[in-house]
Amino acid sequence: MTETSGAGEADIASEAAALRLAAVPADVVEIAVDCIIDTLAVAIGGSCDEVVKLVAEVANDSGRCTRLGDGARVGPRSAALVNGIAAHVLDFDDWLPVGGLHPSAPLLPAVWAQAEASAHPSSVDGGRLLAAYIAGFEAQARIGAALAPRHYEAGFHPTATVGVFGAATGVAHLLGLGPAGIQRAWGLAATQAAGLRAVFGSMGKAMQVGRASEAGLFSAQLAAAGVTAPGDALFGPGGFAATHGHAAAVKSVIVPFAERWYLREVLVKRHAACFGTHAAIDALLTLREGLDPRRVREIELTVPELLRTVCAIPAATTPLEGKFSLAFTAALALVRGSCQVVDFTHAAVLDPDLRSVAERVRIRFDAALRPQQTHVRVVLEGGTALHASADSALPLTARERRAIVREKFHALVGPVVGSERCTALIGAIEELPDGSNVSTVTSLLRLE
Repeated sequence: MTETSGAGEADIASEAAALRLAAVPADVVEIAVDCIIDTLAVAIGGSCDEVVKLVAEVANDSGRCTRLGDGARVGPRSAALVNGIAAHVLDFDDWLPVGGLHPSAPLLPAVWAQAEASAHPSSVDGGRLLAAYIAGFEAQARIGAALAPRHYEAGFHPTATVGVFGAATGVAHLLGLGPAGIQRAWGLAATQAAGLRAVFGSMGKAMQVGRASEAGLFSAQLAAAGVTAPGDALFGPGGFAATHGHAAAVKSVIVPFAERWYLREVLVKRHAACFGTHAAIDALLTLREGLDPRRVREIELTVPELLRTVCAIPAATTPLEGKFSLAFTAALALVRGSCQVVDFTHAAVLDPDLRSVAERVRIRFDAALRPQQTHVRVVLEGGTALHASADSALPLTARERRAIVREKFHALVGPVVGSERCTALIGAIEELPDGSNVSTVTSLLRLE
């Protein structure tokens, strides 16, 4: 059933405002901690990217919040903006199939900035930060689920457009706003929600995610200060859903948190590229052993129809384009056996061996495939054909997830802060559920 009213907003705002860490299942808390470790890893790893540096030069005010990577202290809005960009620029951040968005990149930087900006940041313990993060995550997931798939199909980028509501919820929770305050924050966020798929493969993609983090933070702060907005600006007549998705399945929003914790459905990335490329990468990696790429005549990828406008750039000319090119990522998987951050460079895009293999990739689109499912056929000289299939949306075990995020953290953060501090940081984040102070983590993030 399709609805457009403010009723869903009131229900989900009440759920978010009432959330307390003690009522959250232990496995959900553990996933939230892993997502925080993962997000800080990719943000610190992405902090040296060109777009992050360019924006940091413009948004360079002074304050008490930590800019990841260089440890500079800036104002909360600058921290949310720059750290939000850094968290998404590598395309290595977590992903939620429901709503088709990357939930933590716009959310965590905003909540973390507000925690550091508090009059007494040492009073913001890990439990409060985690509760705010979880409230923001679950609200964002439900809003994204209500808008999918038409919002995405219309050309919007949900990580930015929906992410602003997650950021606003998390910060509003940290500020102690009740349901009405959260709805005001959503109304203010709705006027700032923006993000287009048209900028995929460019600096604009990460920039709009950082902007969502900043706008969500600002909206919650304004609501706390008494700025008003309609309580139905999200799902009401003429509101965000009606103008950006044409209709919203509000019943998917009002599912109580306890009935469906969307954190249990989050996926962390193994490869530093668009999630749509992951199944092809995984399938090709299973075929790679003992295979000489020079003997490959053709690589046929059968992928979901959805990917036609997401990651089908035929010939990548920049590292960013490479992350959204099934052909280039297939070549990386087959030639190098790796699609990590260090593999997406200008030298790699120009590498003749990689370009030669990428030119042999043929893509078939099949509307019957699930969103993250791919079939691969590699044809060798002489006509022998090798087959493999993969589905990158399959859930990970807790052990697999923990191993992936900690390996990523050491790989991305270790070169910046050193191995010893890297281990200490993971330990400090793991202690957040037990009330360890947010300041303990931020002190380790700063390099002075």
